[in-house]
Amino acid sequence: MTRRIGHDAVLRSLDTALSIPELRSVKLNAVIVKGLNDHEVLDFVDLTKDKDISVRFIEFMPFTGNKWDKRKMVPSSELLSIVEEQHPLVMKAPDGLNDTARSYIIPGYKGSFGFISSMSDHFCGSCNRLRLTADGQIKVCLFDAKEISLRDQMRQGASDADLLRTIGLAVGAKQEKHNGMEDIDVTTNRPMILIGG
Repeated sequence: MTRRIGHDAVLRSLDTALSIPELRSVKLNAVIVKGLNDHEVLDFVDLTKDKDISVRFIEFMPFTGNKWDKRKMVPSSELLSIVEEQHPLVMKAPDGLNDTARSYIIPGYKGSFGFISSMSDHFCGSCNRLRLTADGQIKVCLFDAKEISLRDQMRQGASDADLLRTIGLAVGAKQEKHNGMEDIDVTTNRPMILIGG
């Protein structure tokens, strides 16, 4: 899928992370794309059987360079139905106040799985995420092309108080929700690989 070798290395890295007691949680994000990897949903869920891992299914979202097509997006409700068909005892797990993923567990399984439903079931009202890009830009929402440069302010000698004020203004301007997800201008918003986590 990534056009690179390394599947075995990724699985070894997950096992290494799981063996480190200081790590409170290990999460594996999977973007599900219809016709590409939607047939692997149950395989991902099976990873949670013997591993204390959180698999999070992320809906395919519009970004520059990812060949966005609404028809390739699989709603989380559809993915949950696939899991429930195979595992009818699946239960909703409690979520934290600002969790972006809605989590589920299967009785007897060590891990959990969840859904980040950015397209079909927005969670904007409870999202408290900020992203700082590698080039020093603050993004308050993945779907908003607007960015504020902390890097430039720091290079101009901004104090910590100045930076906190800028961050506060950015957060204060965060929209309550995004409308028209299918109409998002993907040409002005940088690709996810340049945004980072």
